[in-house]
Amino acid sequence: MEIMDLIKSRRSIGAVDERDVPDEIINELLEAATWAPNHKKTEPWKFRVVKGEGREKLGIEMARIVEASTKGLSEEEAQKKIEKARKGPLRAPAIIIMATSPSGVVPEIEEIVATGCAMQNLLLLATEKGLATIVRTGDIAFEPELNKYLQLDENDKIAGLIYIGYPKKGFNIAAKRIPAEDKTIWFR
Repeated sequence: MEIMDLIKSRRSIGAVDERDVPDEIINELLEAATWAPNHKKTEPWKFRVVKGEGREKLGIEMARIVEASTKGLSEEEAQKKIEKARKGPLRAPAIIIMATSPSGVVPEIEEIVATGCAMQNLLLLATEKGLATIVRTGDIAFEPELNKYLQLDENDKIAGLIYIGYPKKGFNIAAKRIPAEDKTIWFR
């Protein structure tokens, strides 16, 4: 597939089946991510891969973290929120959690942008391989307790939980973008 066609065809798709995504493919996706541009070669990204029973364990930990934030909610609302957190990691057979680990060598925004570039590399290769992906965060991604569980440093920032699987059905999601010229000013 031509790169521009690949870029234009990538979509966020969360409806996946339970077929395993082979570790070899996950490793290819991670390798593609590491080829993202990054200032001063800091390579500020970290990856955490969650598969199999690891998804259930992650869900239990996420539910525990969310439970602490439900004070003041009705019991029904609290249980709903906790259960949603527990089931979240079961949405796909594989999850790659990407985090930015600021080096202090360059401004943090540059490290965050580099991690975003790494994520885009991963998402594009996944699309090329026929995989469905969707990136999620939510409040849980910013909880220090989740960093601890994922063995991330205190200053690391989760950029996204990338849910990966084989699509349940074919998707032809139309997309429209504002033309670049509508958002561009040229200085000559």
